[in-house]
Amino acid sequence: MAAQEFKISSIGSVKCAVTEMSEGGWGKIDSEIHLDPVYADGLQGLAGFSHVLVLFLLDRAQGFDIGKQLLRRPRGMEDLDPVGVFAQRTKYRPNPLAVTAVKLLGIEGNVVKVRGLDALNGTPVLDIKPYMPPFDRMEDVTMPPWVSHFIEGYF
Repeated sequence: MAAQEFKISSIGSVKCAVTEMSEGGWGKIDSEIHLDPVYADGLQGLAGFSHVLVLFLLDRAQGFDIGKQLLRRPRGMEDLDPVGVFAQRTKYRPNPLAVTAVKLLGIEGNVVKVRGLDALNGTPVLDIKPYMPPFDRMEDVTMPPWVSHFIEGYF
């Protein structure tokens, strides 16, 4: 099957104090998503939600090296066994896309204020969706034991 290419444009960008990747503490970070003003009307009704999903481009990820990153240790932790890229939330991906559920703090004009977005200042935002548990939350979820170690301190 031949790979398909798609054209995607950002709808805005992240404004926050974080300019370099960190190892954690994202749950305390407040960010603003500055949408292109043409999309401001699309925010109508979003303020009624407590949380949103933010889809963004990992524009500063160093590219995907299939030989090094298809199978790797989560967050480079030597005490964890290597797992595949699709079993991780790593920034090293075939397509540098990320999605994070965040707390919605407020909306002012074309600016969406959120808490917990693990994106750097200037990161391109591709989409914002309301977090709706009937669509976005699954019951009886299981995860491998290494995830609890990996996520320690991230949020």
